[in-house]
Amino acid sequence: MLDKANHIQQASDEIDVNWLKEAVLTTLEKNRVTKPAPTKRNPFRKLSYHAPSLKPLTYPHKWPSWLKWMYKLWWKIKEPIDVRYPHQWNWDSCAHVVSMTHFDLDLAREEMELLLRGQREDGFIPHMIWNPHRMHWGDILLKKVLPIRYGSPYLQPPAMAATVERIAVEYVYQGTDDLDFLKWALPRLKKYYLYIHNHRVTGNDHLPEIFISYESKDRSPEYDPVYGHSNAGLAPIGPMARLIVRYASIGWDHKKIIDSNLFRVKDTLFCCVYAQNLRSLSRLCDISGDDQDCARFTQMADQVESSILDKMYDPDTGLYFSLDARHGKDKQIKVNTISSLMPLILENIDKKHADKLVNDWLLNPNEFWAKYPVPVEPVSSPFHNMHVIWRGHQTWIYTNWYLAKGLRLHGYNDVADELTRRTYKLIKNQGFREYYSAKTGKGERATDYGWTTLIMDMVADM
Repeated sequence: MLDKANHIQQASDEIDVNWLKEAVLTTLEKNRVTKPAPTKRNPFRKLSYHAPSLKPLTYPHKWPSWLKWMYKLWWKIKEPIDVRYPHQWNWDSCAHVVSMTHFDLDLAREEMELLLRGQREDGFIPHMIWNPHRMHWGDILLKKVLPIRYGSPYLQPPAMAATVERIAVEYVYQGTDDLDFLKWALPRLKKYYLYIHNHRVTGNDHLPEIFISYESKDRSPEYDPVYGHSNAGLAPIGPMARLIVRYASIGWDHKKIIDSNLFRVKDTLFCCVYAQNLRSLSRLCDISGDDQDCARFTQMADQVESSILDKMYDPDTGLYFSLDARHGKDKQIKVNTISSLMPLILENIDKKHADKLVNDWLLNPNEFWAKYPVPVEPVSSPFHNMHVIWRGHQTWIYTNWYLAKGLRLHGYNDVADELTRRTYKLIKNQGFREYYSAKTGKGERATDYGWTTLIMDMVADM
């Protein structure tokens, strides 16, 4: 494939694996948070997770000590608008665990255990769990309108089953029989994915719905038609903030949220990750000897995949689009974003459809094959705002990681290798940033960003 696509050039720089390992470990260590995790046997037990970007307070070197109080006050005032993420985020932790499996399985296991310990009785696990030692005044105000004391009321793309599978397989690979963690985690995972099925699936297509764009790609333009307004303005007065106020006014009642039809989207990225993880959950059940649930979750994965590949596919373009599910209409939201490529991670996508996604869209230099692929919006998109997340020509490493996995799944190994080289080059030149310009390679927003360490896993797959 690669030698037939003359617009792809082999990267000239070799990947320095030793540098990469050290840089990944350093980045994760900077963001490590240790918190109490007591058990009946050990009430003083502590575990660690990695915040996406901890960014501790540092004083300017040239300031005299007697002025430090002024700097600290200013830092406290502006902290809510500063770019740092000190809490434990669901999707991010899954990425950190994947990276940590290359270095420290026990630490990877700790992070996943902390995430699973945030589960409610009904199976729900929030998209974010507060770090009580790094709550700024904006967090405290937000917490007052949220219904959950310890975290957010939102989901996030459900990547936990595949992550736990990764831990379990790595333990077996190392020749140990330590499946205690799997036996502890599996019942919790089942409850989590059944929560999504029972509380977010409203039709017969088995596709879950998100109720706010925080549950997937935050401020992506594909949600603008559902909000009825652009989500590119000031976040505190934007459509997401107004939606939070509306949900708070109805007491975050699940049925009332559905009936309100304010925001209901069957999100392509969310649904693809869900389907992929149902297959991982099935394999975990197989490892544990649970044949009945193995078959059950395989059937659920097949049903979700079938609906994605049928209802989200647009034959005119060969792309896949999220569905506006308000009032049960399931209308395709024909806004081309990186979500449209995500069915590449599905096992049962038609080979012709996969070929079209790769050749006509991913490898098209006028669409997604920028100098530093893969942007969240095509190169041809008129939107160039690099400061509103998940909009414009931003390259995010998490979606690159997923696409590289999907490319390898369907035999496009040379394209996955080239995507990995260009992703590595971004990080080597700019460090571990939240995202990068797909055109210039410049790193943007948060520094020492945790999930960007997924490059380690991308390189390991080459």
